[in-house]
Amino acid sequence: MNGDLALLVNFAVAIGLGALIGAEREVTKIGKDARKTGVEFSGLRTFTLLSILGFVGAYLANIVGVVALGGVFLAVSAFLLAEYWRQNFAGITSELAAVATFLVGMIAFSSPLVATTVGVTVVLILATKKWIRDFLKKIKEDEFLATIKFIIVSCVVLPILPTEPIDPWGIVSLRNAWLMVVFISAISFVGYVLTKIIGSQKGLSLTGIVGGLASSTAVTSAMSVESKRNSKITTPFTIAIVLASSVMLLRVGFEVFVLNRTLLPQLALSLGTMLLASGGVLIFLWQMSSRADRQQKSKNELKLSSPFQLAPALKFALFYILILFVAHFANAFFGTQGVYAAAAFSGLADVDAITISLARLAGSGELAHSTAVNGITIAVLVNTLVKLSIIQIFGDRQIFRQALIAFSIILAAGLAAIFTI
Repeated sequence: MNGDLALLVNFAVAIGLGALIGAEREVTKIGKDARKTGVEFSGLRTFTLLSILGFVGAYLANIVGVVALGGVFLAVSAFLLAEYWRQNFAGITSELAAVATFLVGMIAFSSPLVATTVGVTVVLILATKKWIRDFLKKIKEDEFLATIKFIIVSCVVLPILPTEPIDPWGIVSLRNAWLMVVFISAISFVGYVLTKIIGSQKGLSLTGIVGGLASSTAVTSAMSVESKRNSKITTPFTIAIVLASSVMLLRVGFEVFVLNRTLLPQLALSLGTMLLASGGVLIFLWQMSSRADRQQKSKNELKLSSPFQLAPALKFALFYILILFVAHFANAFFGTQGVYAAAAFSGLADVDAITISLARLAGSGELAHSTAVNGITIAVLVNTLVKLSIIQIFGDRQIFRQALIAFSIILAAGLAAIFTI
């Protein structure tokens, strides 16, 4: 009885998905336009029946063998070929959608979740035809090739690199180093796409927010490199960097909340003060950017280069490795003379590792809460100074001046908070 009920549920899924695909063919503007041109092979009833046939074919295959399914599929294929010929070979999208609907019904017999995923994907592909075509018209050949390069860097090269350290001190892992290359490339790629879709101001700001979730330092590097190619448009890049740094502060707070939330009241004073300072800086930068846009909207257009630039990403990866070595040997030299020194040196490369370490030590009672809070804040401050050095090395002079003022205010707020704890 339970088996029959499950089968009926799967059958209902098959009917629903077939009806959904058929409704797209009738309800959406694209489907209606197709029917106006004489392509009548599209509709809710037809596609629902196709999904039912797929389900019945799978059911018969389960009872009498796969030959039954083959027979049903051949009958449906013959019908589709006849219809395609009747329409004078005017496009094949509806016919392919019909085949997909048959297969969705067949899959629903044994796996309704997979069938739903496939069915919804089919509907999205059909319904977004106009958007896809408009988007592809804007894509240039070098942009497409850049996409392929990025896929190779992130999905082909990264997985085959070893995770074991390659140096005698156990500092550098090729995979971790290349991961920084992927971070930089990904942030540049996302920023490029968002900027083309929604404009430089909103696109770069969103890039800063999303990129800051992974690595605010990587965002800083990517935005600095782009600022040199667009020396007349600097404020949106500064906004993206400050946004990424603000997200970093929230990320550190979240890590402490998960590991040792008793630190939050004290940490909220230092990080919260820096976050408030960042908010004030961002408001000022946004106003300045909007005013500049109104005054010189036609003059200062953002010049987008290729979405994939390997050389800047490699330079930053080397810079990152250098910082790792400096932090390691400096920490070894100072030994256990102070948590603050360790936090400062750790902040040269990363804030997450020292945040996790100090939160756990304070949680186990091995470290005073105030010391842990100050150590985490110091790491954040040092990491902010590292960002400034990255901007000076890789960025435009104007963006460095803006960042210097912005980060000076944020650093001053953090230092003032430390002395009040």
